[in-house]
This record gives sequence, structure tokens and C-alpha cells, in this order.
Amino acid sequence: MTASASAPSRPSDGSAADGVPTLCLDATHRLARDGYAFGLRGYRDVGADAFRTRLVGRPVVVARGAEAAHVFGAGGFRRSGAIPRSAMHLLQDEGSVQALEGERHRVRRALLLEIAERGRGTLVALFRSEWGAAVEEVSGERTSLLDVATTALARAAFHWVGVMPPPVEERAITAGLRGMIDSAASIGPRNWAARAHRRRVERWAASLVSSARSRGDAVSIVGRLAHHEEDGRPLDIEVAAVELLNLLRPVVAVARFVAFAGHALHAHPEWAARVGTGDAETTRWMADEVRRFYPFFPMIGGIATAPFRLRGEEFPAGQCLLLDLYGTDHSPELWERPDVFDPFRFADASPHAIVAQGVGDGPGAHRCPGELATSDLVAEALSLLVNSSRYEVLPQDLRISLRRIPARPEGGMAVVFA
Repeated sequence: MTASASAPSRPSDGSAADGVPTLCLDATHRLARDGYAFGLRGYRDVGADAFRTRLVGRPVVVARGAEAAHVFGAGGFRRSGAIPRSAMHLLQDEGSVQALEGERHRVRRALLLEIAERGRGTLVALFRSEWGAAVEEVSGERTSLLDVATTALARAAFHWVGVMPPPVEERAITAGLRGMIDSAASIGPRNWAARAHRRRVERWAASLVSSARSRGDAVSIVGRLAHHEEDGRPLDIEVAAVELLNLLRPVVAVARFVAFAGHALHAHPEWAARVGTGDAETTRWMADEVRRFYPFFPMIGGIATAPFRLRGEEFPAGQCLLLDLYGTDHSPELWERPDVFDPFRFADASPHAIVAQGVGDGPGAHRCPGELATSDLVAEALSLLVNSSRYEVLPQDLRISLRRIPARPEGGMAVVFA
């Protein structure tokens, strides 16, 4: 058993007083070349857990580890303007919770957090039911865990928020949601096409919000968004539609973790046997290790709204800080043998040591409101794959390229369900 990591916490004042070295004048080409490994290779080259550089001409500080997570998670950073507009428009869009600051951000995030927390059990139960139906539809055919999980999670999410699109519309909306995730790091025609699909999905979501408002539905999740008030008036229909997508899209994104879970079960059959015993605690350990070990979000960015200190150096308001999520989840400061897949490390570790979905606690945090639901869904997927599904992993390229953002097994985890 490996030693476990504790939740990222601020080190003592004297532990990182060496300043932040410069990696190179502009590292845009390195980011494009290295993907998730961009930070890891930069830290190696400068001999520190943070470095300065420029990305597309903008001065940035890239950092990983406990101190960086504490600094970023403590607040004092705005997300708006910190990531490229091409990604912002696909993943969040204007007017969404991540584009807000101050009290409006806290109020909106509290609503989404309450929805995600209260609905966790229902969402997992819906996923369990839809998984069986999605598997049955492709039984005997070549498919992938990524595709089956996308179908099951999208259907579960639709039912969860209170919408039931007909089959043709369901497929189109699911494809649009998946495209927002697949193309978020792209530029040019692929990104433009995904944004066009997103606009169509937003129109669909706006029609649902408008309908819920007209019929007085304030109970379903769609209805709650339709009737949520800020500054004494309901949200604009377009903004409520964006937040509806910000509930649906992250559920669909969990499909990547499901594919990674299948990859882990295939690579570590001894853990498949442990999950097969039905022990919930063991399954949860493995779900947390899947979320820590495999690449999900590479980093999150913020622009300082006040001066901050990092490695003993003072940075002014306006400085862009990129917190390396993948690098922090693979930091030897926090994890013993970070590049080894070992769920036993969670036998006595806080799951909040994982920063795959952001950092911080409370309404002002930069952490996904659905993180606990994600952990529940990954644990459920592991149980379903081991105990409720018979499938064969087909010959394929099982490598996971860190240059592809977002990452996935090269073959998508191609399988045939019996």
C-alpha cells in the first residue's frame, strides 16, 4: 500500500521562497506539442513547481501543487477572460456562472451546487437504468465504452432535468453536447462547427426554459432555472438555457471517465476482482484513483483581482495564473509514486486531494458543482462494468495520448457486449 495524500493545503511560509523562474519567452508551441504534459516538462526544465512564460503573447504563471492550489482556491481570481473565447463559448458561454464574479457568482453557483447535490442519487439511479438499455441496443455489435456511456449518461441527464426529447432530437442534442467537449481545445473549422452545433442546442434549451416558465413549472430542474431570480427578476431565457446546458454537458463528459474506468479494469484485473466482490468502499477507492490518475481537464485559469504571493514572490492584480490540474494530481509533493495506478492510496486519503475538477470549497470556489455526482457515477460505472455487463475488449490501441485534449483511450475502449 502506498502512502496517501492529504488534501492540498498551504505549506509553511519558508517552504517555497525561491521565486518563480522563467521557462522561456513564449511557450505556445510547447503547449501545443505537450498537451497535458506541458506543465510537467516545464517544471522539470526549471527545477520548480511553477514557471513564468507567455502563451499566445500573454504573460502567465503556470503552477502545480499544494501552495498553488491553496492560492487559486482561496479566491481572488476571476475566470472571465482567462481561457480562450473559443473554449469559453463551447464549455460555458456568456452569462454563465463561470463568467460571473462576486455575489452574482456565489448566488448562481449555490443554486447549481444545491441542484447537483440534491439530485445525485436520482442521477445515478437513472444512469444505472439507461446503461442497461444502451448496452442492449448494441449487444453483439462493435461499439465503445465511450459511445455507450455517452448515450446512457445523456439520457439519464435528460430525465434528471425533466426533459424527454424524441429519439431523433435526442441523438442530435447528445451529439451537440459531446461536440462541445470534444472540440473545446480545437481552433479553426472544427471549433466553428462545434459552436454552430452549440447554438442549435442552446435554442432547444431556451425553448424548454420558455415552456417551463409558461406552464408554471417551478419544480423540475428546468423549471427551477426558468423561475430562478437574481436582482429581483427571473434569469433571461438565454442565460437559463446556458445554465441548463451547464448541467447536461458535464454529465455527458463523465463518459470519458467511464472509458478510463474500463481501461483501468482491463489493465488491472486484480482490481476488477476486488470491485466484483461488491464492496462499496473498494469501488469508491478505485473511482477516486481513476479520477486522479487519468487525464481529464488539463488546467484552469484565473486573472488575479488582487495581489497574491507564490513561492515567496509577489504578483500584481491582473496576473494570469494557470493551475495545472493534471500536474497537481501527479505531483510527487502530494502523491507517493504519482504515476502508478494504486486505489489503495485512498484508504485514508481525502478525495478532495484530487483536483481533476477544480479547487476550493464553498459558493465562491473554482470547483465543479457536480464533482461528487461525478465520483458517484464513476463508481456506479465500475460496478456495472464488472457485475452487470458481459463484454469483450477488442484488439485496439490502448494508449492514451497526452497531446489530445480532451484525452481518451485511442480506440475509445472498443468492446463487444454479449
